[in-house]
Amino acid sequence: MSRVQVPSIPPLINSGMAQDKTTLAESAQAIFCSLADYLGSAQSDKRLNLKIYPTFKDFLAYSQNKIDLEKALSRVKVDANIKYVYDFLNQKNGWYESSIIIANKLVNDLKNIDPDYKIAKAGIDYFYLRGNLGVMKDIGELWSIATKSNVTKEQEKRIPTFIGFKDINKWNPADIYLANKIGQDEISKELSEAKRNIKSYSFDFLNEKIKKLIDKGALLPLSLKKTKTDAKLVKVNFVEASKDQVLKNVNFVGTTNWQPYKMLDKTPELSFIALKKGGKTETRDIKIILTAEGKQGEIKIRHDPSGSSSTGRLVIELIMKGDAAKGGSIASQIALSDLWKTIDQKAANDFLQAYNKGVKEFSKLKKEYLKVKDKLRSDKNPSKGDANKYDHYLAIASATNIINEIMPIIKKWFNSNDQGEKGKSNKLIRLLFQIATSRSPLSSRFVIAK
Repeated sequence: MSRVQVPSIPPLINSGMAQDKTTLAESAQAIFCSLADYLGSAQSDKRLNLKIYPTFKDFLAYSQNKIDLEKALSRVKVDANIKYVYDFLNQKNGWYESSIIIANKLVNDLKNIDPDYKIAKAGIDYFYLRGNLGVMKDIGELWSIATKSNVTKEQEKRIPTFIGFKDINKWNPADIYLANKIGQDEISKELSEAKRNIKSYSFDFLNEKIKKLIDKGALLPLSLKKTKTDAKLVKVNFVEASKDQVLKNVNFVGTTNWQPYKMLDKTPELSFIALKKGGKTETRDIKIILTAEGKQGEIKIRHDPSGSSSTGRLVIELIMKGDAAKGGSIASQIALSDLWKTIDQKAANDFLQAYNKGVKEFSKLKKEYLKVKDKLRSDKNPSKGDANKYDHYLAIASATNIINEIMPIIKKWFNSNDQGEKGKSNKLIRLLFQIATSRSPLSSRFVIAK
């Protein structure tokens, strides 16, 4: 792969940008990957060393580190205020350590993904991007065009287990992209071509372009998982047979013994008083236990009543035992229902109907309980422990109206359909795993650093 000159782009710094934890964590990782690339593997292990620099403050105390970090920033484009990223790295949240570990793994072992990645040599011109910027923005547009094309609509009809991509992360969950000038230019040209052929542009074209650029060492979609001690690079969707083999080894084990939620007393207010006195309620989630890739995991289903949405959101997460971060997620109750329908339409419809009915009542109660929240805010002399009253009220509304309606359907269906490897429970758990880990039939190649 020839060395190319990438024009210098200053780091994106904008105090108006979203500064959520995910944005800051992924931006921090992009910055340290850029620094490791700039230093090269020979220097990276010495300079990105947690024994010598156990904290980010210690790292910045060495003047040469500050100088090189500034140079690395000229090869990074992220949607975060760099000052906030630095503040985030100074917190004891494990992200400084994870960023160092993964950056070192990448600079040393990326050649094992493809020998055309020359990242181990100091100063190779890669850009590290995060957010709706540059290559990531162009790829996002390509995904959108492919999703809406006539070809994709036909594929949804022909492939029963392909329910389309309502979320770009189910096609490719890359948190950051590495790209050189070749990668940037070719993705830009691909977007121009796709815009001229909107109706016929498909994921076949897009996935082939990603594949070729990975083979050239010109582009890398990288999914980041927080790590504590060591890291490894895992290729996903590189070999179709390998993808199929992973899914064949996913098996349903059982569910946790979810029980209906009951208030601790007759009214939410009395229930909250009982909670403050140490009362315990039933868990509001169910875990579907599975085995995959030689270890045990679970798909955890719960309803999150918080946030600005009047309906809250259904959270469906894959968690593998021993992993520091979740393994993936399902976007919504709609996505769960769509997958379920490919195996049992009646059960899927019953689930979605129960969920939608519960959400309507929950929304009314949430609106009412906001008055409780407002009163707590305005109360100059709140009673001890009352700060959590609103959250408890929401939990009751969520559990009694949504959780108590959908969990019996989920629990009964999974446990009554366990008929071995070819049983319905196994089929659905494999589909859920497939979507959560972005291994659907038309998902793209990417690499996980974890």
